[in-house]
Amino acid sequence: MVNKLFPDTNILIDYTLERIGELEVIGKIFNLAEENKIQLFISESVLATTIYFLEKSKSKTLPIIREAAKVLNFITFRKEILSYSLEQFKDIEDGLLYFLALKADMQYFITRNIKDFQSSSPSLTPSQYLKEIYLNDLS
Repeated sequence: MVNKLFPDTNILIDYTLERIGELEVIGKIFNLAEENKIQLFISESVLATTIYFLEKSKSKTLPIIREAAKVLNFITFRKEILSYSLEQFKDIEDGLLYFLALKADMQYFITRNIKDFQSSSPSLTPSQYLKEIYLNDLS
């Protein structure tokens, strides 16, 4: 079975802006998606926020987004997400994205900002996903 992942906004921004940190690991995740070994899903808000940061950095936004979108699937926001316990998150946007992913049956929520998702399972950093989940699935 192919894993379904929801990369948080910071993951897509890191990838498209090539920000230092876990860029190599994030790149591996996107490569796995290109090879159809995993599936990546994002919301419209993740895309919109990423476009905002690409524009702000004076990047060539459309070619970058078009390339990234080749491996991205989209989940549409649903009104019932607002009825979930968003208060458990310090950042309401984090809560919205997390519950959107949960409602869409994503197996893993991938974020660099793991401290804000510690009580939310299954939230992992890109490195944790590759080491603890993906490589174990191959064994």
